[in-house]
Amino acid sequence: MIQLFKPYVSEEAISAVVDALRSGWIGLGPKTAEFERSFAEYVGAKYAVGVNSATAALHLATVVSGIGPGDEVLTTSLTFVSTNHVILYQQAKPVFVDVSDATLNIDLKKAEELISPQTRAIMVVHYGGNPLNMDELYSFAARHSLAVIEDAAHACGSTFHGKRIGSFGLTCFSFHAVKNVPLGDGGMVTTNDAKIYERLQRLRWMGIDRSTFDRSVGNYQWEYDVKEIGFKYHMNDIQAAMGVALLKGLDEWNERRRKITNIYRESLADLPPSKIRFVEETPFAVSARHLCAIRVPRRNHVVEALKERGIGVGVHYKPNHMYPCYRDARKGDLRVTENAYQELISLPLHLFLTDDDVHTVCRELRTILNASV
Repeated sequence: MIQLFKPYVSEEAISAVVDALRSGWIGLGPKTAEFERSFAEYVGAKYAVGVNSATAALHLATVVSGIGPGDEVLTTSLTFVSTNHVILYQQAKPVFVDVSDATLNIDLKKAEELISPQTRAIMVVHYGGNPLNMDELYSFAARHSLAVIEDAAHACGSTFHGKRIGSFGLTCFSFHAVKNVPLGDGGMVTTNDAKIYERLQRLRWMGIDRSTFDRSVGNYQWEYDVKEIGFKYHMNDIQAAMGVALLKGLDEWNERRRKITNIYRESLADLPPSKIRFVEETPFAVSARHLCAIRVPRRNHVVEALKERGIGVGVHYKPNHMYPCYRDARKGDLRVTENAYQELISLPLHLFLTDDDVHTVCRELRTILNASV
């Protein structure tokens, strides 16, 4: 079986977890702080705050952006439901904007048409690890006085004009088991705003203004203050120990992911667009290549045929507006989103794949596509 995803954990990361377990401190503590510093430095942000999932990161981002009841947030439907669930957590309203047919990222021209007096923010997803045009995004937000929340769950290591995603503004990352930095789970929020950073630190730990570790240095101090209601969202030092180690290899491993994607593209380049289309990359961007997404006719038939040949593939994603809990969401014309969903397949993409594995996928996929009517 050639798997769709398979997480890679280095020996250094395994040793780091053992060290953390033996350290006597496995909760929110010094390793989390070290990972936050390393991650902020890596992406080029002033601050980073570690949390227990990307969903938690996104939720905290909506809170610090002031999203509340009745507010509207421009967003994409072509994403994992976490992106839009967090808007509902705040009793706000997702407004679904169609995507670009080329990149499957949110289409800012179509977003212009959906601005209303209640619009407070835009939530963007860097689909598959490929960033939006960040100049256009932040210009759009400034023109309409909107907060920006970047869902970079796929985009750890991505760049636009040489600048890493995570350095532009309020950005949320995922360390889920199949992501490019696989910690089993976990997330990170980056920001360049000191006040937002301080509030994120409190909100991730129940609103408490001093962490347990900080109060444990020297003589234990039990006193702390709680100025607002927070959440149990903090990272722990076991996850963070893995993160410190795995972050060191991220650029090398992302480059391997790009090489695998290039083999797919080059091996199938002679097939016409009527048989296969690759999701395109934004000009001036370098994708982290979390996904290698293609579009094919008769998607369900192709998926089943690949599985019969021992090749695991996925579909990312069923559009959120098709779920009952989003039936009342405001939305524009979503025909590109809906058409893309009928055609999308994510090909195997992970660090255990050999070049021979990738060529096998290409050979079997070619056979299936050529046999399709």
